[in-house]
Amino acid sequence: MKKFLFALALLYSAGAGAQAWNNPFEGICAGEYRVVANFGAGTAQQQINKDGDTFGQASIGITPAIGVWQVELRYSNFDDGNISVDQYGVNFKVDFTLNCDVQCLYWMAGWNYGDFDVDRVKRGGEFVLVDQSGDDNYWNAGVGYRYNWTRSFDTSVEYSYYDVDRPTSYEYDLGHLRALTLNFGYRF
Repeated sequence: MKKFLFALALLYSAGAGAQAWNNPFEGICAGEYRVVANFGAGTAQQQINKDGDTFGQASIGITPAIGVWQVELRYSNFDDGNISVDQYGVNFKVDFTLNCDVQCLYWMAGWNYGDFDVDRVKRGGEFVLVDQSGDDNYWNAGVGYRYNWTRSFDTSVEYSYYDVDRPTSYEYDLGHLRALTLNFGYRF
C-alpha cells in the first residue's frame, strides 16, 4: 500500500507541476512569456484583378522570452476598389536560426477566415460586374525578416501568401492574395 501511495503521489505531483509549467498566464507573470503586439502596412494584390493596393494588419500574440516562436491572432484588410476582404486568423511564426538576437529570418503559416465583398473582377482585360459577398476559410504562408532594435521593439518586413480560392458563388476563383508589409512590433 505504501508503494501504491508513493507512486500515486509522485504521479500527481508531476501532473500538477506540468499543469503549472504549461500555464501561459503564470508564464507571462513570471517573465517566461511575453505578449507581442504588431501593426503593419504595405501593399497587396489579388490575383484575379492584378491591381495592387494598400494592405494593413494588426495582431496580438504570445512568445517565449527568448523569442524563438510566436503565436498570434491577426486581423488584416485589403481593398482595391473592386474586391475588399477582412481577414481574421491564427498565425504561427518560427525563427529559422532558433536563436534570434538582433536579426532574424523566420517563416510563418496560419489559418484564416475571410469576409469578402466582390464588386467587379477583371476577365479578358475587361471588368465584369459581380456584386456578391461571401466568406471562406483558407491557409496562409510566408517569410519575414525581423530586426530587434531593443528587447521590446522590433521592425519586420513580411511576404505573405493567402490561398483564397472561391469565397463567393461567382464562377471564377479569385486566386491568391499576396502581401508585402512593413511591421512594427512591441513586446510587453
